[in-house]
Amino acid sequence: MPNPYTLESQVDLLLSFCSEMGFSSVVLVGHDDGGLLALMAAQKVQASVNSFNVTIKGVVLLNVSLSREVVPAFARILLRTSLGKKHLVRPLLRTEITQVVNRRAWYDATKLTMDVLSLYKAPLCVEGWDEALHEIGRLSYETFLSPKNAESLLKAVEDMPVLVIAGAEDALVSLKSSQAMASKLVNSRLVAISGCGHLPHEECPKALLAAISPFLSRLLSKQDMHSQ
Repeated sequence: MPNPYTLESQVDLLLSFCSEMGFSSVVLVGHDDGGLLALMAAQKVQASVNSFNVTIKGVVLLNVSLSREVVPAFARILLRTSLGKKHLVRPLLRTEITQVVNRRAWYDATKLTMDVLSLYKAPLCVEGWDEALHEIGRLSYETFLSPKNAESLLKAVEDMPVLVIAGAEDALVSLKSSQAMASKLVNSRLVAISGCGHLPHEECPKALLAAISPFLSRLLSKQDMHSQ
């Protein structure tokens, strides 16, 4: 059985989910590494016989970088050891590192209240959370694409309608990085949300919705025209 935490398996799970739900036509919205997953799903649907019977009409990328190392190489090495698994993952995520990471993701950290932070920590109470996170961390090198692989991925989906959304004050994925990615997609549009960090869906939901709605409306109108 393939490792369910690899990106390839995640792509298959995503497309299988769409198929199982009866979604024959979708627009994928992906944040951070989820954006990479969405692009890879679009690439797979376009490049192969579509056994999933799913058409991807467009992709929305929120604060996505194809070349950001989420987990440093030295940490991945530790995660491959029993010492790292037992004595690194659990303690780090049970302590203030969770707050540090989250606060960097917000432009206005005052919006990250204790109530919001407690919601971020809620998944850490699910049975097996540490095993899952350990495996994701161990395989996180997959989300760091070489320039050649990133170029190949973008080339495969360059004609697909893509909306690239960036937080103008994102400390984790720079606006310049988002601009560079958008410039390589022929049918793309870039929207930078001012006063927003790495989590527009958390920090600026109304501005995010205002950016996404016209994009979806255009795709739906095109679909209606083709169906007539």
